[in-house]
Amino acid sequence: MTSAYKTLGVSPAADAKAIKAAFRRLAKQYHPDLHPGDRRAEQRFKDISSAYEVLGNPLARAQYDAMRAALAARARQSFRAAAATMAASFLVTASVGLFVGTWMLMEGII
Repeated sequence: MTSAYKTLGVSPAADAKAIKAAFRRLAKQYHPDLHPGDRRAEQRFKDISSAYEVLGNPLARAQYDAMRAALAARARQSFRAAAATMAASFLVTASVGLFVGTWMLMEGII
């Protein structure tokens, strides 16, 4: 899913004026009247309009930003958990390998 900021080509730090200007520029560029029968232009116009509905409304934008922050925090937490699992798995594998190797040396197998 593309972010509303990316759809409008603005940064999350953009002010209301910059968001409105980006919307107007893109809406003119992809307006269905300029591209009759072009489904991709029509979809792009809908995406641009939806992004502006969110970012053009201060309350909706605040909720959207909070949701993005929560998702980013959850992704970081998941990454940390996966990294910890991989590290533990590596340590267990290394320990087992060391144990087996030592046992094989003591038994004269290798």
